[in-house]
Amino acid sequence: MTGPIDSQYDETPLPEPEMVDEDGDGAADPSEDNGKDLSYLVPDPEVVWDVPPSFNIDPKDLSGGGNGPEPEKITEPSGDLRVDLGALRTAEKSMLTEARGAVDKYEEVRALVAAVKDTVFGQGAKDKYERGGDNSNSMSYDPQQGKSVDNPFAETGETFAAEMNPAMERALLEVGATIEKLGEYIALLNHSGQVYAEADRKSRFPAPPPKA
Repeated sequence: MTGPIDSQYDETPLPEPEMVDEDGDGAADPSEDNGKDLSYLVPDPEVVWDVPPSFNIDPKDLSGGGNGPEPEKITEPSGDLRVDLGALRTAEKSMLTEARGAVDKYEEVRALVAAVKDTVFGQGAKDKYERGGDNSNSMSYDPQQGKSVDNPFAETGETFAAEMNPAMERALLEVGATIEKLGEYIALLNHSGQVYAEADRKSRFPAPPPKA
């Protein structure tokens, strides 16, 4: 058994949670998720854009539907504005590539958890029955011969799995939700490009007034 591995990303990782022992038996009490099947919470993210939408498409209005305060109206004219839409598109495509890779790796882990969670910790493990004691009576009939018996660690595996399986599914929930947030960010980047492109199309002198 090795010692704890320090996180390479955080010099001050979170401390170990305090053990809850309300019944005073010296063992940690089961968590609220103990024995629950939380697979219904596990998201199934995907990257739906093969090619990001064109910046020449008029942007959708994202201001409606929220319950937050109204955004402050800007009445002062802005200064000079320069936006490199080519660089924005390059960054967007790069993030889409990374998102596809993240989804592929996530799906590998999600499929593995779903495939082995019912047995990976030894739940339901069986052993082949072996006759014990003196071999002098090896020819006598034994009704257990050829049958399987419960592995002595199967019960411990069931207890451990009751805590670990929902913990794994909650971890998948957090990772999947993070990937979905990345997708939302990429969509907002695309929306920003459409907004700037629309502003550019509309930044022209109006038609002259009609002659009197």
